[in-house]
Amino acid sequence: MGFASQAPTDLTIMAASTIPLASPDDWDAAFNSAFPAFFESIMVPNQTWVGGDDVMVPPELSAMIPEQEDWIGSSSIFDIDFSLAIDKAMDPLPSAVPMRTDEVDTNGKEQQRTMKPNESARQRHSIFLEDSPWLWMPGSGSNAFSEHNRIQVDERSMNLAASPHTPHAPSVAIPDDLSSQSRDRIFQLVIKTANSKISVPTFPSNECLELLLKVGITKRLETDAWIHPYTFSSDKTRTDLLVALIAAGCVCFGDPSISRTGLVLLEIARVALASASEEDNSSVRDLQYLQASMIWLDVCGFCGYKRKMEIAESNLQPVITALRRFGKLDKVAYEEISPSASDSTEVTEALWRRWAQQESFKRLVYHLFEHDMLMTIARHRQCLISYAELTVPLPASRDLWLAPSAESWRALYLENMSRASDTRASSVSLRSLLSTNDMVQFLPRNIDRTLAATTFLYGIAAQIWEYNQQATVLKAEQANGGDPSNTLWLQARQHSLSQKLRDFEPSLANLPATTRLIHAFLMMILNIDIDTVMRFAGKCGELEAHRAYHDLQVWVKGKSARVAVWHAAQAMRAAKAVPPFQLRGADSFVTYHAVMVLWTYGMLCRDSARRTGTNTPTSSHRRSSPPGLLRTHSVKQVVLDDIKDESTDVFVHTGDGRPCMRFPDGRICELRNPSSVLAVGSAILQANCPTETRDGMPQLIKSLCTLMDDLGNLR
Repeated sequence: MGFASQAPTDLTIMAASTIPLASPDDWDAAFNSAFPAFFESIMVPNQTWVGGDDVMVPPELSAMIPEQEDWIGSSSIFDIDFSLAIDKAMDPLPSAVPMRTDEVDTNGKEQQRTMKPNESARQRHSIFLEDSPWLWMPGSGSNAFSEHNRIQVDERSMNLAASPHTPHAPSVAIPDDLSSQSRDRIFQLVIKTANSKISVPTFPSNECLELLLKVGITKRLETDAWIHPYTFSSDKTRTDLLVALIAAGCVCFGDPSISRTGLVLLEIARVALASASEEDNSSVRDLQYLQASMIWLDVCGFCGYKRKMEIAESNLQPVITALRRFGKLDKVAYEEISPSASDSTEVTEALWRRWAQQESFKRLVYHLFEHDMLMTIARHRQCLISYAELTVPLPASRDLWLAPSAESWRALYLENMSRASDTRASSVSLRSLLSTNDMVQFLPRNIDRTLAATTFLYGIAAQIWEYNQQATVLKAEQANGGDPSNTLWLQARQHSLSQKLRDFEPSLANLPATTRLIHAFLMMILNIDIDTVMRFAGKCGELEAHRAYHDLQVWVKGKSARVAVWHAAQAMRAAKAVPPFQLRGADSFVTYHAVMVLWTYGMLCRDSARRTGTNTPTSSHRRSSPPGLLRTHSVKQVVLDDIKDESTDVFVHTGDGRPCMRFPDGRICELRNPSSVLAVGSAILQANCPTETRDGMPQLIKSLCTLMDDLGNLR
C-alpha cells in the first residue's frame, strides 16, 4: 500500500501558457504547472547517500481509520474476528463533487474525463486539495444500529486478574451492589433504545454487570476522579449512566471483544441520552445525565472509528452549553459547605452528600475543559471553552474527595482546616492561576494539587492555541506591509508563554508521563505551526505542500526549528514512559504529531543536503564542502530523546551535530533518515501494547502505526 513515486499521470495539469489566469483556480493550475511535481522533486529526492531511502507524501490519517464499526455482524460479539483489513479501511471516500482533470491518453492527445469517487486511495489523495483530513461521507442508511444486531456476553472470559490493563484500582472498594431491579432497568433500556434492530438471546448476570460497572467507576479515579465512588448507588442512578459506566468498564477491561462490546453499549447510551433530553429537557441540568454524556464523549472522542469520533466531537458543544447555561462555569453557582464537630450524624451525612454533589460538578467542569483542549490540540480545531470564563473554584483535595464515609470526611475536613495557613481554596480557579505567575507553585493544601497543576497546563495550552492563530494572521499581514510592531508583540508573547512552561517544569516530577508528554508537545508547537507541517506532509495536496515547503525552508534554518525538534524528541521520550496500555487516547495523537515534526525536519535536512552537500540547513552558512561531499564522518551524533546534556545544548544553539533518536530497544536512528523516524514512532506506540499483536491493539493505535509504517515503506 502506498503512493506511486511519480505524480499521477491522470492528474497532469495543462501547461501554464495555455491557461488564461482569470480566476484563483486558474492561477493555482498555472502555479502548479510552473514547477516540477513537488512530491517528485522535493519530497522524493533522488538520494543515494543515505541508503536509497526514498520517501513520499504520507497518506491521510483519516484514510487509515475505519468509517464505522463494520466488524460487527450477526454472530456473537465475543465469537467473531474483529481484525480489520487495512485495505478496506483505505477504500476511497465518495466525492461530493466530481473533479475534472486533464490527462494524456495513449496517443498523446489531451482529453477531459471525470474522476470517479471509487478510484484508488492514491488518486483520492491527489484530489484532496481543499478537503479536511477528517471529512468523510457516511454510507446511505448508516445509523447507530445498522452494523450490529446481537448482544451476547461470554462471562467465562471475564477474568479481571488476567487483564494486563490493570483496570480495577484495588485501593477503592465501592460498597454498592447491583440489584436485580437495576439489571432489569438496564436490559429494558437496551431493548427500548435498539427497538427491534438487535436481538439479545442472553443478558449478562448481576455479577458480570457489577464488575464492569465498578471497573468503569474506578478507571475514572486514575486521572482527575470526577465520579464520586462512595455516594454512588446503582438503585438511585439513571439507567443511561449505568449503561455508560458498564460500557466504559468494557473498554477498559483489556479483552478486545469485551472492549468492542463496550462501544456497542456506548451507542445505546448515546441514543438513550438524546431521547431523554427530547422527552424531558430538564434532564440536561441533571448531574448524572451530564456525567453519562461525558463518559461516551471521553471514550468515543478518541476511539479510532471515524463515525464515532465525528459524532463525539460534534456533541461536545451541547454539554458545554448546558453547563454554561446552568451557571456551573462561574464561581457564583457554588457555596461553601463546611461541617462542624457539633453536627449530628444525620446532618453530617446530608452535608457530605451535598458537598459531593457540588464537588462532582466542579470536577466535571474541569474535566470537560481538559477534554476540550485535548480535542483542540489533537484535531487542530477551535476550543469551545474559554479559560477566562472558568472562575469555578478548583476541587478539594483528593484525600477529602475519596473519604469513604461522612464521618471520615468531616474528620479530614476539620483536620485540613486546622492545619491550613489560609483559606484561599474557595477563591482559587483556573483564571486566578493563569493571572498569577507563581500561584501554581504555592497551592493551598486543601485543593487537589495534581488536578490544579494539570488544569493550569491546559490553560497554557489554550493560550498557545490563541497565540498560534494570531501568529498565522499577523505574519500574513506583515508580509503584505502590515504594522511592524506585530512582530515584536509575537516575539514577546512567545517568550512569555515559553517562560510559563519552563516555570512549570518542577511540577512535572509529580505528574503522570502523559502530562509530561503534553508539556513537551506545547513547548514544541510554540516553535512550529502544526498546520504547516501537515500541509507539507500532503494534507491538502501538492500545491499546498509546495507553499508550506517554502515557509518551512525559512523555519528549518533557524534556532526555533531545533528547539521544536528537541521538544518533539522529548515528547517521544515521555511517550515511552507511559504505562502499558495507557497510551490510547489524545496522547497517541500528540505522539503522532511529534513524530511528524521530526519527520518534517528530517525531510528538510535531507533536501538541504541534496542541494548543498551539507548535513544540516545551518551548516551551509558556516562551512563549505565540495559538491557531493558530505561532512558526516567528523560530526557527533546527538541523541535528542535522552536527558539534555552539553551536546544537545550545542545542537540547539548552533546546529552542530547529527540529531538522532532511539528506538524502544535502544537502537539509534538519525533524523536525516525520515523512514526510520516514522519507524521509531510506530515502535513506541506498539511498545505500549506489549502483549498484543497489531490486530489486537486499540483501533486508534493500530491506525496510527499502520499509517506511519506505510509512509515509511513508500518508494
